[in-house]
Amino acid sequence: MTRWLWAAAGGVAIVAVAILQTYRLGDSPAYLNLDETHFANHAYSLATSGRDLNGNRLPLFISLEDPLGDQPTLAWGTTWYHPVGFYAIASVLTLAPLSEWSIRLPIALVGVLNLVLIFLVARKWSGTRTTALAAAALLAMTPAHFILSRMALDYLLPVPFTLGWLLALGHLRASPTSRSAVAAGLVLGAGCFSYVSSWLVMPVYLAVTAVVLRNELRRSDLIAPLTVAFCVPLLAWLPWIFLHPEMPGNLLAQYQAGETRRSLLSAVATGTDITGAVKTTMAAYWSYFDPSFLFIAGGSSRLVSTGAIGVWPLGVGALLVMALLRTVNRLGVAERILLGGLLLAPMPAALKGEPFAIQRAITMLPFGVLLAVLALDGLKSRTRLQQALVVIALVAVPVQFTGFVDDYFSGYRARAAAVIDPTAFRDTARVLIDLLERRQPPALAVTAPLYDASAKWRFYATSSGHPEWLARTRYFSGRLEEIAALPTGALAVVESATLTSHAGWEVVASPMSLFGQSPLTILEKQ
Repeated sequence: MTRWLWAAAGGVAIVAVAILQTYRLGDSPAYLNLDETHFANHAYSLATSGRDLNGNRLPLFISLEDPLGDQPTLAWGTTWYHPVGFYAIASVLTLAPLSEWSIRLPIALVGVLNLVLIFLVARKWSGTRTTALAAAALLAMTPAHFILSRMALDYLLPVPFTLGWLLALGHLRASPTSRSAVAAGLVLGAGCFSYVSSWLVMPVYLAVTAVVLRNELRRSDLIAPLTVAFCVPLLAWLPWIFLHPEMPGNLLAQYQAGETRRSLLSAVATGTDITGAVKTTMAAYWSYFDPSFLFIAGGSSRLVSTGAIGVWPLGVGALLVMALLRTVNRLGVAERILLGGLLLAPMPAALKGEPFAIQRAITMLPFGVLLAVLALDGLKSRTRLQQALVVIALVAVPVQFTGFVDDYFSGYRARAAAVIDPTAFRDTARVLIDLLERRQPPALAVTAPLYDASAKWRFYATSSGHPEWLARTRYFSGRLEEIAALPTGALAVVESATLTSHAGWEVVASPMSLFGQSPLTILEKQ
C-alpha cells in the first residue's frame, strides 16, 4: 500500500509540475529569442524534409546560416550548434504545427524529465524516498531551471545527461558490472552532443567514474568497457569532421570573439596577456559562488533571471550551508563527487571569461540541489534548533517560489521583453502578415542585420502558412534609397529610431511592443 501511495503521489506531482512548466508556454516569455527562431527553423526543416535549411541530410551539427535570409559576415565564420536540441524540437514538430508553444514544449518536457531523474538519483544515493522527493521539489522550485525550461534553447540539455550519469554511477557503485559501466560511458558520450560546454565536463565525469572504479570499487577491469562505451557515440564525429574540417576552428573562434574581457582561451591561442586572462578567468569563476548571484538577484541578465530572486531561493542557500557544515569533516565518496561537480560546473564559462551566466554553468543546479538535501540526513537525531532551521528553510522555498512565479507571468514578462527581442518582431509580424494577406503587395523589404530579423521572418511566415513570401523578401541596410526601385505597393520594415525621412513611402503601421515602444515601422511604396 505504501508503494502504491508513493507512486500515486509521484504521478500527481509530475502532472502538476508539467502543467506549471507548460502553462502559457506560447507567450511567456513574450517574444522569441533570436536563437529560438534559428532552432525552430532548422528543426522544422528537419521534421518536414529530413534536412536542415542548408540541405544537409540529418546533420550531426547544425549551421545556423539561412540560404534565403540575411547572411552577415561573421568574424568566426560559420556558427555551429549541437544537435540534441534541434532533433528534440523536430520530434515534436513532426506531430504539432510550428508555433511558439510547440518549439518550446520539448525543452519544457526536458525540465520535467530532470525532476524525475534527480528523484531517482537521490533515491539511489540516499536510500530514502523523503530525500529523493525533497531533491525533486527543490529542483522544480529553482528559478533558473524554471526559466530555462521555457525557452527553445539548448542551455538546459546537459542536465539530463549529468543526472543520467549520476544514476548510472549509483548503479555502478551498487553493482559494479560491465553493463553498468557501459551505461555510464554511453550516457557521457551522448552528452557531448548536448551543449558546447559538455566537451569539457563529460570527459571529467568519465575520469571521475574511472577513479571510483579503481580506488573505491577495485574494479579497474571495468575502465576499458566504460571508456569504449564513451567513445562509441563520438565515432559519429569523425566523418563529420572529415567533411567539415573548418568546424573546430569556427567553434574556437566563435567563443573567443566579441568578449568584453579577454578570455583565457584567446590569450593562450595568441600567446598574449596570459596573466590578465588568468585574472579574468578567476574573477569569472568566483562570480558563480557570489551569494548575491546565487540566492538574491540571480545576475543582471533578464534573459535568465527576474532580478528579484537568485539562481536558487534563499531557503536552498540555508540548506546548502547546513549540509556543507554537517559533511565538511566526513566527506564520503558521494559527497566528494557532488561537491566536485558543483565546483567544476562554472569552469567552461570561466574559461570564456563570462561571469554570472548560469545558463553556461547549468550543471551547478543538480549538484547544488543534491548537496542541499544532505541537510535532511539524520534530521531526527539533531537538536531542536537544527530541526527548526531545516523546517524553516524548507517552508521558505515554496513561499519565495510562489512569489517568483507570480512575477514571472506578470511584471517579469514585460521587463524581459526588450532583452529577449528589442525589435518586438512578433508584434510587427502579425500586422505584416495581415497586410500581406489583404493587399498582396508585389514585394517586401526587411531591414537587416536587425537582430536576426530574417530568422524571425522565416518563422512567422512559415507558421502562418505563407512560406512563399520568403523567396520574395529582400534584405537591405535600412536606407530607403537602396530600395527606391521597388514597385508601387511594396512594403518595407525599418527601424523606427532611424527613420528620419520617408519621401515616396507612407507609414502603414508602427506596432506597439509589450515594453511600451514601437521599435519597427511598416512602410508602403507610393
